[in-house]
Amino acid sequence: MMKSLKYFLISFVLFFSVSDAFSCGPLSFSPRCYYMYRVYESVPETELPIEDCYPGAGRNCEEWQRLTSKNIPLEDIYNVVYKMSLKEYKALYDNRGVRYENKFAEWITKRDTAILDFLLLAKSNEYIRLKVNSRWYYPTMEINAPMTLEEIPAKALAVNDARLRDRYLLQAVRALFSQKKFEECIALWESEASLLPENNLMRRLIQPYIAGAEFRVNNSKKAITYFAQLGDVNSMLFCAGRAGEKLSTEDALELVCEYAPNSRYIVETLQKYVRGLEPLGGIHWCEESEINVSEQFFSLCLRMAQDKRVENRAMWYYTAAFLSDLKGDAREASRLLSQAEKSSTNEYIKESVKVFRIYLDAKTHSYDAPYESKFFAQLKWLDSKIVNCIDKQVIDETARGYKLQIGISYYYWNDVMRRILLGEVCPRMIKAGKTTRALQLANMADNRLLGIVDKKEATEWTKKGDECNETIKRVYTMSSFRYSDEFNPYDYSNSFFEMIDSLGVSCAVEYVENVQHPQSEFDRYLNARGYTNRDYLYDILGTQSLRNMRYADAVNYFQVVSPTYKNHLNVRLYYDPFSIGRKSIDASLDFKYEFARKMDSLERNIKRVVEPNRKARLLVKYATGIKNSFDVCWALTQYYRGVCYYGQVCRKRDWESDKYTKAADARVAELINSATKMVTDDEVAAEMQYELFNFKTVAEKYPYTEKGKLVRGECDNLYDHNPMSRRSRCNGWYQ
Repeated sequence: MMKSLKYFLISFVLFFSVSDAFSCGPLSFSPRCYYMYRVYESVPETELPIEDCYPGAGRNCEEWQRLTSKNIPLEDIYNVVYKMSLKEYKALYDNRGVRYENKFAEWITKRDTAILDFLLLAKSNEYIRLKVNSRWYYPTMEINAPMTLEEIPAKALAVNDARLRDRYLLQAVRALFSQKKFEECIALWESEASLLPENNLMRRLIQPYIAGAEFRVNNSKKAITYFAQLGDVNSMLFCAGRAGEKLSTEDALELVCEYAPNSRYIVETLQKYVRGLEPLGGIHWCEESEINVSEQFFSLCLRMAQDKRVENRAMWYYTAAFLSDLKGDAREASRLLSQAEKSSTNEYIKESVKVFRIYLDAKTHSYDAPYESKFFAQLKWLDSKIVNCIDKQVIDETARGYKLQIGISYYYWNDVMRRILLGEVCPRMIKAGKTTRALQLANMADNRLLGIVDKKEATEWTKKGDECNETIKRVYTMSSFRYSDEFNPYDYSNSFFEMIDSLGVSCAVEYVENVQHPQSEFDRYLNARGYTNRDYLYDILGTQSLRNMRYADAVNYFQVVSPTYKNHLNVRLYYDPFSIGRKSIDASLDFKYEFARKMDSLERNIKRVVEPNRKARLLVKYATGIKNSFDVCWALTQYYRGVCYYGQVCRKRDWESDKYTKAADARVAELINSATKMVTDDEVAAEMQYELFNFKTVAEKYPYTEKGKLVRGECDNLYDHNPMSRRSRCNGWYQ
């Protein structure tokens, strides 16, 4: 009998070990790697075919668009302002009655001739200056322009048009600089141009000329200061007699801070530099790696935070706090951040400081009742930012779907919520045994933005006409995205699903009970901001019950899952779970429920049946169902084996060696052992071995049974058979 059991088990294991090997796809974007540090809002340059000699052309075209019409394409503006030659423009200027395909040309010739006049002066100025700056230029050279270089400043300053005044100032300064009238350039700057807002593009384009003018009148220190404000380190070095010298980022920052401690260059450089220190520089293939923070840079931050010339000292304290955290000292970071919180600053930095405070508290506080109360208030504020800062670009990115499902950064407020919740709070909650709270927070982190966009699309955008209705058709809203016949790449690949799927059925049941019966205001708040669809959660509970071999529970859970939902689980059953060989079937969408019912029925029959031979057969069928549900019929207990989801979480468990599979294998061995020991009828035993392809065992152990005679009569070489490499019977069987 023991020899028979040995062959039985070997054959059973060999058959089920040939399942396909699958792996998950490569895209895994960790929330821990989202950028969190920010001190200014960077606006990417407009994508236009801009040449290097046209700095700020994208923004300039956008400003022209604001002065004219949003319906004018930026490319049309670019082609007129930057690409059209003076000769071509003069033809446009002289033929105003002609209809143009270029919408900007059409606008300025028909509706806004003040811009038409300005651009003629600007293009004439550039044409003349190009000639004057040529090494072959002589004063007597004919330049074929409608005005001379000397006339341009007077004409520019004589125009009384508030809309275009800053643009005319730029043309006047350019013309004066080319004439080497540096004192007049400086006078224009001091009397008018320097009074323009600091973010004014024309002011920024004028300032380099003023810096150059100051240098040429032997005022190097002032020139260096102006260049420092612009962040032009090379020009600073030139004015200081250090032309060609190369500086590190830290040295360049120190130099700029010395002359212009409030330069825009500083905030831009700080953001770029610190973001380069965040995990792998923000690249989402995030892994643990050592972060080297320059002591020189850290010391500069502390020094500037106490410099009375600095207008935004909170920014420097905030930066120093961020660096301390990167160095691994969250307590010191919290202390420095307290200094930032006490310092006056702009609203943008205040919000950055508040985000970092939430993050540091999550890292340093004990997860007790006082902290949870504080965290609840912090999370409400963060959620309000997510809701109120959504714009059409965020809605469109969410509508496209792939960035959200992969976890690519595209919306700062949602990013930092995910980084704090998924990167810090949830792991600590799980470690503290607060799995329900961890699941609530993970659900909010993964599904909040989808819910907001879905609601906005349903209530706001539908009111804006057919154009927005077309947008809605492209939106992967929660209803259409999660209830369709199409593949659902989101629900079974995000962090919430990975968490609930790995914590175990008891934790999942506790979470679902909380969804149905919340115990506190915080519970209700979080549950309302997650994806708590009953079908979704009960299917997870049912599947985990199958994985835990709790078939009666699985029946109870699956029977309340709607047929509509079962249509897009992304998995199908292709083989009969009660067949030892791979017997193809056309399973219904209710395959999990049907399997659970059959296994539950088998369990009850096994308990009821007393006759040993019949009971042995039931045990083998039951064991086959268990084994198959973890192997060739893995769709009964898993969601993603054999399917690459390209989702936020792709580091899946090793299903072949995890505790559930090991428990199932042990249970199968126990059942087979029991069946083999209890069978009393040789005919039944031979049939059992024959069905398992153990033909050698049948021939040797039960030669005079019906199956024994069949095996001995068909082949001279008797081997136990591996069904995955089976030959025809006339050729014999082999393992």
